[in-house]
Amino acid sequence: MDAINALRREERITLSLRALYEQYGYRKYRMGKFEEYELYTENKSFLNHSNIITFHDLDGTVLAMKPDVTLSIAKNTRATARSTEKVYYLENVYWLEKQSGGYRETSQLGLECIGKLDAMAYFEVLCLAQETLAAISGSHRMQVSHIGFWVSLLEGLGIQEALRQEVLDCLKGKKMHELKSLLEKASVPPAAADMILKAAGLCGEFAQTLKSARQLALSAGMTQALDELEAVYGLLLQKDCAGQMILDFSLVNDIDYYDGLIFQGFVEGVPRALLTGGSYGKLLRKFGRDLDAVGFAVYLNELDHLFRARGGADVDALILYNPADGLDAVLSQAEALRAQGLRVRTEKHRPEGIRASKIYRFSADGLKEAGEDA
Repeated sequence: MDAINALRREERITLSLRALYEQYGYRKYRMGKFEEYELYTENKSFLNHSNIITFHDLDGTVLAMKPDVTLSIAKNTRATARSTEKVYYLENVYWLEKQSGGYRETSQLGLECIGKLDAMAYFEVLCLAQETLAAISGSHRMQVSHIGFWVSLLEGLGIQEALRQEVLDCLKGKKMHELKSLLEKASVPPAAADMILKAAGLCGEFAQTLKSARQLALSAGMTQALDELEAVYGLLLQKDCAGQMILDFSLVNDIDYYDGLIFQGFVEGVPRALLTGGSYGKLLRKFGRDLDAVGFAVYLNELDHLFRARGGADVDALILYNPADGLDAVLSQAEALRAQGLRVRTEKHRPEGIRASKIYRFSADGLKEAGEDA
């Protein structure tokens, strides 16, 4: 029997993605379950889950069950200005869910590229993100943006820091009506407010949106951000993996950490971003490293929800039997199906929560297909 076919779909996807990442020269990264709590408290806004599970080590140090992998990689990277580090990971992460009051554990898959990076490095990460989505679903799309475009625009318009954060919060929540009202209440000059609203509406096919964005560029910082996007886009076109990417300047992220390219990926059937990533050189500099960094992560629990919603089966065949009919005969029938490469489960009674492509009832007359009410 083919061992790969015996794996669950999400496990097969994970294996294929690991092979893909290694084709691009990424090494497997392994880390411990624990990290000093201080690492996460100082960088909570970088985390998807801020409710951290903690405990005291024997020496009194407060440790945390890791809620994220990127922070540990950034803190411990061996990258230098002349030596780039490229790693991928498949690690369990943990957090406390306040609503249910329970502990949660899920697998996080992702990769990071750290060093003095150029357009090639950013292109590779975007391309791998795209291929990651494609491995999960044929129906997927990616949104790409550049946080430097917004930082430079708001600084150039003289928007004060407190208001700047409110503007970005509106963008993050896709609250365009609230953004317009916010600018009016803050007495932002009409010309400046109009430019912000136009920038927020920049979304669509990559090349055309890039062209429209250049018409709004009022500073060297904005032009530089657009130049970086254009350089990466040119490589994506050459690789023929730009077709399902859109440029969307309403996509923003935390400016305390992200300082360049940002992106997120969606697949049909999941109502939120399945893949998130971007450039986070600011985080490296916070750790005292003058380096660039870019990466992305996928939370694999979302895949389980996705495949269950699509009706994916846990087994190919479920055989229900009565021991009185002879266990040797049941075993013989089950092994015959397994020899065909099928995943087969034998049970006296139908178990709850198990999805089977086909259900069989074994009796003295042999193996017969049964209905869902078996």
